[in-house]
Amino acid sequence: MTDCVACGAGTLVEFADLGGIPVLCGVHYATRDEAVASPLGRMLLGYCENCAYVRNLGFDPQIMVYDTTMDTNLHHSAAFRGFSTDLVEGLAERHELAGRRILDIGCGQGEFLRELCEHTGATGFGFDPMYAGTPGPDSSGAFFVSGRAPLAEPAQLPDFDFVTSRHWFEHEDDPYAFLTALRERAGDREVRGYIEVPDAGYDLATAGWEVIYPHVSYFDSVALAAIVERAGWHVIAEGTWFSGMFRYIEFSTRPSGPARTGREDVGRPQDAGRLFWPDHTAARDRQLNAVRGFAERHRRELDRWHTTLAALRDSGQRPVLWGAGSRGVQFLTQVDPKVELSAVVDVNPRKWGRFLPVTGHRVDSPETLREIQPGAVVITNPAYTDEIARSLTELGLDAQILTA
Repeated sequence: MTDCVACGAGTLVEFADLGGIPVLCGVHYATRDEAVASPLGRMLLGYCENCAYVRNLGFDPQIMVYDTTMDTNLHHSAAFRGFSTDLVEGLAERHELAGRRILDIGCGQGEFLRELCEHTGATGFGFDPMYAGTPGPDSSGAFFVSGRAPLAEPAQLPDFDFVTSRHWFEHEDDPYAFLTALRERAGDREVRGYIEVPDAGYDLATAGWEVIYPHVSYFDSVALAAIVERAGWHVIAEGTWFSGMFRYIEFSTRPSGPARTGREDVGRPQDAGRLFWPDHTAARDRQLNAVRGFAERHRRELDRWHTTLAALRDSGQRPVLWGAGSRGVQFLTQVDPKVELSAVVDVNPRKWGRFLPVTGHRVDSPETLREIQPGAVVITNPAYTDEIARSLTELGLDAQILTA
């Protein structure tokens, strides 16, 4: 039995075994042979009946390597850039970040931290082993380190007034230690923070394309609040946005911050301070129902998509996948292992001409669809539907968009 790291009061019960899935789903290989040879890791999911926290019980940190060969950058999408800018403006206003010191753990390629520093005049410190830029300071006021934050020795962390971590917390093998290290470094000062993760309430109530090997943990509202508060922080806001796919939580060292607020779905991030606090009992029950039905729902979705793609191919519609991120990699591994789709495209030029792990699908520019003339475009993230539809129109294509 494995103890729950979120609430600390339950044990994790196995509920779904997805077998072997790509470990390095953020790496894009120079050759197909390299891609096909990339490692698989076991996805064995367990959940806590007390707080609905979910974890990959088969996770092996020894095979999960982060370095600058990974590219998980979402800022090539106009929709994501717009969301990120709205978030910067909302955080700056709600937490009075002008001139503050900001620590960003899992900063990616630094776009968010740079924008936050430029908007507020703050000083930033960004840590990420995937950061491929020049280490050190830049003109935005941010200082970047291509490596992990020294959480094992909190005294070595830079002083900070505000800590952010977007789409990294779920990668931590010990997320509780992550939060307690930050709380220790904050000490007696008033320090606030913002964490954003994929919403487990969405991912486990659907096919689970975001149930990927690098994600050790899956948090809904109850589990995320539980682990934050157990680590000694006070929750001041929570909710979801980006079509309900991202979950956020804001917290402070002191309970005297803004009144608790939350939003159970999409709105402009600037509006978070005017929203309601959700019912955690109802949220936990919804999540437990989603968890208990996940294995069968996942199997049905795989069967449905195998049938759908075969029918599209047989009718001459030349189906393609738009989006070669982690969700796309998971979809391709489980639904198109024989590489029968007519193409995989992505807006990130760093992926063009490279190959995806395990299946070896080649990634190309959306421009290649002019020649292919697909009748159907499959996407795995509904938040990008409008953006992709506009791009298809600009390419002169009249293809149906199917959301997996």
